[in-house]
Parts: sequence; structure tokens; C-alpha cells
Amino acid sequence: NTQDNKDYWLPDVGEQVEVLLDANGEDGVILGAVYSDVDKPPFSDKNIRGTRFADGAEYSYNRKTHTLIIRGGIEHIVIECGADVVLKTQKATIDAPETELTGDLRVRGKLIYEGGMAGSGGEGVTATIHGNIEIKGNVHATGSMLSDGENSSHHSH
Repeated sequence: NTQDNKDYWLPDVGEQVEVLLDANGEDGVILGAVYSDVDKPPFSDKNIRGTRFADGAEYSYNRKTHTLIIRGGIEHIVIECGADVVLKTQKATIDAPETELTGDLRVRGKLIYEGGMAGSGGEGVTATIHGNIEIKGNVHATGSMLSDGENSSHHSH
């Protein structure tokens, strides 16, 4: 691809390639690289198309298992988009010791958390819940608890 779509994929210096020359041997093109006993294909499965880089990073797609893999040697992945990014799947798992979101987060389904919850807010009211709350356990508050504007922290029966 050199016209509308551009593809940049040059061989490494010293890589064995096939060359097509003109009749005078003055002008030519590289047809492609040649695998050898020294430079073996990165994948042996005929259903896999992929690239493995010198630093160990690779991406591959297996058309039989319908699996896209990106792994190894990668320090950063950057996805930039001028509009929206939509991820549609049956289940998405992020396996990371820490995950950070820098903007607002809207959860349209039920929010289920299993590892506890901690947070802090800005100024003024930092959390508002519309609807009923059921707590199965104790409530500990270090500040005032208000019910319809009245302090219920010191209420006793």
C-alpha cells in the first residue's frame, strides 16, 4: 500500500530478501523477506497471521479460534480517538493492580463491588443517592448524621 493507504514495513539491515531487478540491474524492488534456518517464521500455525518484534512484543490473529493477541515487551499502549470508543463483548476483565479513570464514570447497570470501598469528595455534598438504601451491618460515622436536617447522632431511646 503506497497510494491511499500507507503501509511502512521495511526489512532490517542484513535481512535476507528477494529482489526483482530491471534488465540493466540498475533499478529494482524488494519482493519480500525469505525465511531460513536462522530466521524462522514467528508462528507455525497456518491459521495465525502476526508480527513478533525484536523486543519480544507481538500481535497475532488466529482465524480458527477467532483470537487476537497483543503481548510481550510492550510498555505502553495508546489509543487516541477524536470521538467515541465502544467496546462490545459478553464480559470484559481488566486484570491490573490499580485502574485509574480520569473523568466521570457512569454505570448504567448495577454496581457490584466485592473488595470494599473507599473514597473522598470535593467540597459541599460529595455523594447523593436517589432511592432507598439498605445496610446489613453497622454504620460508623465520625461526623454528624442528619435526618431531615435534624442531627440524629445524639438521639437515644
